Amino acid sequence: MLLRVVCPLLLLATVNAVNMGARVAPKKPSVRSNGLRTQFAGRVVPTGRNAIVAPAEEAPFAEAAQLATDLSITALRLGTCVLMVHHGIDKLEHVDGFTANVVAKFFGFLPGEPSFWTYSAAATQIAGAGLLGIGLLSRPTAAAMSGTMIAAVAFHLLNTGTEGFPLGVPAQHSYNFELAAMYVATLLFFTANGAGRFSVDEQVLGGELKLYKGLVDKVTGKE
Repeated sequence: MLLRVVCPLLLLATVNAVNMGARVAPKKPSVRSNGLRTQFAGRVVPTGRNAIVAPAEEAPFAEAAQLATDLSITALRLGTCVLMVHHGIDKLEHVDGFTANVVAKFFGFLPGEPSFWTYSAAATQIAGAGLLGIGLLSRPTAAAMSGTMIAAVAFHLLNTGTEGFPLGVPAQHSYNFELAAMYVATLLFFTANGAGRFSVDEQVLGGELKLYKGLVDKVTGKE
């Protein structure tokens, strides 16, 4: 009878002693983002469906990197436009020569008067340089400008060939189509990406793609 009373008491005392002596490690703070638990608090940067949780101390570096990217895109855009505009001016000053030696000779299949295409290319390069320079209607502008440079690449390839590209070294130290090809690559970037943060499209119009969507909605009656 005594054992029946003493044994449960000893067992209870042992359990209490163990519980009192045990140390429970504090839980680490966590942040839940889209059902994922992380071990640090930070800033949530949305990327499509998911969200990336970045440490708070990384935010200044991320912002500085983004600013450097935006400034680089702006410098590339302005530099491209400043270097482009003289090509249009040159065409206007030599309409007859460009029409006869380039348009009529290599692009005679185009409809209409050859001089029309000379004036069109000149207008695209001059007006386009201005519009893309300030970042207004950037994507269609860059696409139109790239069209003139694609034609320039075709002209040089038809006129002088590939000149041993890519490993050949031309006598003039650069391929005749090289500059035009670099313009094409740059302008196609702006066609896909837009003018970037520091542009009329983004700072004044509230976003180029948003502007186009609004116009489409008006035309289709969805607004």
